[in-house]
Amino acid sequence: MAARTMTETHYPLGNIRKIVLDCVCDSTNGSFAADELTTKFEGRLLDLETNPGSTAPTDNYDIVLDDAGGHDVLEGVGANRHTTTTQKAAIVYSGTGTHPTVDETDTLSLVITNNSVNSAIIQITLYYALGG
Repeated sequence: MAARTMTETHYPLGNIRKIVLDCVCDSTNGSFAADELTTKFEGRLLDLETNPGSTAPTDNYDIVLDDAGGHDVLEGVGANRHTTTTQKAAIVYSGTGTHPTVDETDTLSLVITNNSVNSAIIQITLYYALGG
């Protein structure tokens, strides 16, 4: 498999915090297999923001953030992301205004699917609030 990368930056200031994931998909087939987040955090997930880079991914690419049990803690809001436009979506349980929580002991894995652009660049920002 050719190179694909994910760089993680955590901004732990204030009550609303963010984790920025700078992702570059595989250079030969555009894939992005599961990559475990190294940042451990605890709180309520608030928003997902996606920003395609100068080498844009395939339109309607998908992002999931799976816990150890295989549940997408983004609650599906990472589906069908736009190829050129920055998008932001609230992360809530379906039909509610309740934000899912993440515990610092959770193992979270990022997966990007439905992209076929070699070396596509995607910046993913997760916003969360401290506490449960």
